[in-house]
Amino acid sequence: MENLDEWLERLKAISEREGTVIIVEGKRDAQKLHKLGIKNVYQIKGKRFYDILEEIENFSYIVILTDLDKQGEKMFSKLKYILEREGIPTDGRFRQMLKKLGIKHIEDIPIRREHVSKKDNTLS
Repeated sequence: MENLDEWLERLKAISEREGTVIIVEGKRDAQKLHKLGIKNVYQIKGKRFYDILEEIENFSYIVILTDLDKQGEKMFSKLKYILEREGIPTDGRFRQMLKKLGIKHIEDIPIRREHVSKKDNTLS
């Protein structure tokens, strides 16, 4: 993944696969991803780690997309450890790419005009 458009297309494709969930921290993160056309977004703010595990145990592939600040890094590490200990594969590549692109917060991912359908002015 070399740019934001490629990142978005790959995340969209993965989010549409059965058994996949995209984990984000808060409501604004989830709203931003929905606007970008990402499916199966699960918000964890205010939930205990083991409650999260129970709620997502039926998913077979988890993309952890917490922010790239200090708190987001801690959440990422703990979630990754807990999920992988339970045998649930996790993917942190999308976070790493955002880091390379200089984006620290999921809610700050820009929505570009090409992500909006000209027909009805909604995101494609």
